[in-house]
Amino acid sequence: EIDWDVSSRTPYPHQKVGVEWAVGLINQASQSLEDPVRVQGALLADDMGLGKTYMSLIAINEYYRRLSEQDKTLKPILVIAPLSLLENWKDEVETTFKSSPFSDVQILQSGKDLHKFRVEGVQRESVQLNAQQPLNDGKELGSDHAPEIRFALHVGKEAGPKRLDMPKRLVIATYDTLRSYQFSLCKVDWGLVLFDEAQNVKNPNTLQTRAAKALKADFKLLITGTPVENSLADFWCLMDTAQPGLLGEWPVVLENWVSPIVRAKAEEKEATRFEVGERLRKAVGNFMLRRTKEEELPGLPTKRSYVGIKFIQNDTSVEQLDYLAQHMKDEQLSAYDGILENYQKQKLAEEKGIALSALANLRNIRLHDNLVTKQTLQISGKSQSINFIDKSAKLTALKIVLDEIKNKDEKAIIFVISKRMQLLLKQVLDVLFGLNINIINGDTKTVASARNEESSTRKGMIEEFEAKQGFNIIIMSPIAAGVGLTIVGANHVIHLERHWNPAKEAQATDRVYRIGQKKDVCIYYPFSLHPNKQSFDEHLALLLSRKQLLKEAVITTEPVKESEIANGIFA
Repeated sequence: EIDWDVSSRTPYPHQKVGVEWAVGLINQASQSLEDPVRVQGALLADDMGLGKTYMSLIAINEYYRRLSEQDKTLKPILVIAPLSLLENWKDEVETTFKSSPFSDVQILQSGKDLHKFRVEGVQRESVQLNAQQPLNDGKELGSDHAPEIRFALHVGKEAGPKRLDMPKRLVIATYDTLRSYQFSLCKVDWGLVLFDEAQNVKNPNTLQTRAAKALKADFKLLITGTPVENSLADFWCLMDTAQPGLLGEWPVVLENWVSPIVRAKAEEKEATRFEVGERLRKAVGNFMLRRTKEEELPGLPTKRSYVGIKFIQNDTSVEQLDYLAQHMKDEQLSAYDGILENYQKQKLAEEKGIALSALANLRNIRLHDNLVTKQTLQISGKSQSINFIDKSAKLTALKIVLDEIKNKDEKAIIFVISKRMQLLLKQVLDVLFGLNINIINGDTKTVASARNEESSTRKGMIEEFEAKQGFNIIIMSPIAAGVGLTIVGANHVIHLERHWNPAKEAQATDRVYRIGQKKDVCIYYPFSLHPNKQSFDEHLALLLSRKQLLKEAVITTEPVKESEIANGIFA
């Protein structure tokens, strides 16, 4: 029986099942120490927004409760997470439990608690390793010629009161910290190790993945809503970190699951992906738990997607709104056509690299020709703001959407990749709507080093955005804000600049579509159209629509490649 009384929240039915699944495997791990097929870990791959952090924390409490009943030491727990989620994990401990099961929580990050455990005068272990690699003659670590590394963190009993690995302690660190202090962290006998947004260990050749596999623990729980971000190699690496050898070595996976998809005829590829995905799920068995919001949260509000042009006519998941598709004109159209004409001239001259360069320019121009001309923009009033909007087909569609959202007195997230476009949009929309819009991108602080800096962090900006009554806008990069953030105060998402990876775009969308959302969610995809030919937006949308995300089958499609867009536009 799970002790739910420790929780300050009432769990959803699917969360009860998830905790029972995790605790069952953790218990099996402790009982299979002598078993040749030892249970070592698992993959919690529930869809985004089902409460994976909450379930993980309750499972940790159950692990501690079992150890206490057996009068065993309560080993420290390690959570590895992206930088933007460090504070989130600490907050989740406070909101999940009536009384924390941990003696304390330490965030192993500069500006936080890292300095307390650093060994004075010793460089980070990754720095030491890089310095000694030329002397290593290519030998693997652990060989006779492996470099000698000094521990940079105080770990082990010999470290005394300075030691990081105190019993009952929760240590939260980033993947960068894992890589930088891998030898110290691998020396520790952890109770449980949890990898949040575990797609960060999808590459078997990176130091952080090798360190993740080398960590010593009673059980490893990998947590991600995106088990396949780019290819099946991602999924294999995650499962091999959780339960080594379960799927065999990569050549076996290549033959059993990748090759059938590659060999399939074009018209059979999607069906083959689904069939292969189902077989793969069976092979993984109980070592992965994967549920979707649609299955587990029947009470969740409706999610609707709106596009300027529909490419799959029988797709009932999206609706067409004609005003989302606007034609380029004047300077924007002239700049777009100029790139195409210049490409043809350079092609005849057989200049190299011209396709990618032209593609990058078209990608910018379909947003606004200012991104290419880079003229200084000084907005001094409403008329100049309106003029800036009118010069872009896509921004014209955006303004119509935002006016409707404002009339409903609701909130919107605009996803844009280009940093210049983010800044230009803020200037213009601040004037038009009388707002002070925050931008969350890779430059935004994720952890506050002092209380008075809290408002400048991602968390602080989101709290400010949601606290404002009625209509509000926040601008985000789908790359920087695509994971870990919960923004249920907004129920409108506008993908002004689409990510070419369907998995990453879904991650961004699901910032609003998760537990806690009370309103129907609307997703918008504005289009810049060309009057005489298929535009960049149309080519990208067509390719993305073909690369359907098959959530139920593990397999997700690959990102759109530049070559695919180029072949369509420059054919």
